Amino acid sequence: MMSKIQILLLSIFLRVQLSKGSLPSYNNEDRYPSPRIVILGATGVGKSSLANVLVGRDKNYNGRSFNNGCFKVSTGLDSITKRTCADQGYWLGNTTGQLFTVIDTPGFGDQLVEEEKTIENLVTTLRDQIKYVHVFIIAFKQTDNRMTNSLRSMISLFEKMFGKQFWNNAILEATHWNHGEEAERIRMQARPAITKQFWTSEFNRILRKEYELGRDLDSIFVDTYYHGASTNERRIFQEEAQKLWNYANTREAFECKDIEIALTELRELQNHIDSLLVEDRAKKGQIQELLETKNRLETVIRQNSLTTARPTHERQEGSSYCAVNKCYTPTEFALFGVGAIIMGCMVGVVGISWFKNHFLPDEKQELRSVDHDTMERHHPKILAGNNHCYPDLGAGPRNRQKEIDDRDGGFGDRTGLLEDTVTSPRVLTSPALGHARPAAGHLMGSA
Repeated sequence: MMSKIQILLLSIFLRVQLSKGSLPSYNNEDRYPSPRIVILGATGVGKSSLANVLVGRDKNYNGRSFNNGCFKVSTGLDSITKRTCADQGYWLGNTTGQLFTVIDTPGFGDQLVEEEKTIENLVTTLRDQIKYVHVFIIAFKQTDNRMTNSLRSMISLFEKMFGKQFWNNAILEATHWNHGEEAERIRMQARPAITKQFWTSEFNRILRKEYELGRDLDSIFVDTYYHGASTNERRIFQEEAQKLWNYANTREAFECKDIEIALTELRELQNHIDSLLVEDRAKKGQIQELLETKNRLETVIRQNSLTTARPTHERQEGSSYCAVNKCYTPTEFALFGVGAIIMGCMVGVVGISWFKNHFLPDEKQELRSVDHDTMERHHPKILAGNNHCYPDLGAGPRNRQKEIDDRDGGFGDRTGLLEDTVTSPRVLTSPALGHARPAAGHLMGSA
C-alpha cells in the first residue's frame, strides 16, 4: 500500500497540474497524449498530408493501417477521409522526443448530406473521445487569398460547433507554400509582394471583418512537400514545425464537452428553399382554383346572356391618389416652370435673330444711304468736287490729285462749302492750297 506521504505528494502534484489548466479532471493521456492537435480545412487543402508529416510518416501515406480513408493522401478532388480519426506518435518521427496526438478530419465542401454526417462524426469524436484540444489548425491553400462562400460557411460552422472561445486555440496554416528560391522569386514579383507577413495580415483582416476575433491569429508555413536535399528548405521546415510545437505546448486546453452538432449554412438555406417551394406549390394550387372558378363563372354568364356594369373607380384625392398614381411635388412643378421659361427665352432669341437676318434690311447700309442723301441735299458742291476728282482710282494726274485732296481733308474745292456756311463775303484765298478761307478778324468778330 502507498504510504500517507506518497498519497499526499500525489494529491499535491495533481492539484498543481489542475491549477495550471494543462490537464482536465477527466484525463485520458494514455490514449491521447498531449498536446492534441486538430487539423481543419476544406477538401483537398492537404490536411492528411500535414498530419502524416507531423508524426513522421511519408507525406503520401496511403492510410493502410486505418479505416474510412483516415490519413490517406489522394490527389483527386473528392474527399478521401470520411471520418474523424486520431493517431498518436512522436513529433516529426523523433523517437527520443515527446508523444502527441494528431486528429485528421474530413474535408468540408462535399455533398450536403455527406457533410452533415461529417459534422456529426467530428462533434461526437471530439466530445466523447478526445475530450480536450490544445490547437485547432485551420489550413488554407496559399492561393486562398479571399473569403469565398465555401470558406465562410466552413469557418462559420467551426464557430457554431466550438463557440467563440475556440479562436483562442486556433492557428493558421498556409499549405502548398513552396520555400524554394524560384517560388520565392515569383511571390516577391507580385504586387504587392506575397510575403508571410502579408498573407497572415490579409487573412486576419478578413477574419476580423467576418467574425469577432479578440486577437490576430498566428500562422505557420509548414511545407509538407519540401525538397529534402535543399538545406534552406529543410531548415525552414524545421523552424515552422518547431513554431507549431511551441504554440501547442503553451495553449490552455480547450474542453470539448460543450460543443454541439450544428447544421451548415448550406443546410439552413436548403431548409429555407424547401419551405419556399412548398409555399410556391400551395400558391400555384390556389391560382389554379381561382382560374377554374373564373372560367366557370364566365361560362354561366355566356349561357344566360348576363352582363355586368363596368366597374367605376371612386375618385381619389390627395395622398390616397398619389399612393397608387404618379404625382408631381410642388418642387418638381417649379423646376418644370423655370425650365420652360429658360427654353422659351432661348427659342425667342434664336427666332428673332433668324427673322432679322432674313427679312429686315441692313441697318448699316440704310444709315450710309441716309447720310449720302443728306450730304447731297445740303452740300452739292462738295459732292461735285469729289466726283470730279475721284471718278476712278486709276494712275495719272487724277490719282495724284486724290492724294493731295486726301491729305487736305478730302475736298478738292472748299470754296463752295465756305460760301454756304460763312455769311461774310470776306474770304482769304491761299495760293499754295488753292482754298478760300474767311479772314481771321471777321471770324473773331462773328464769334
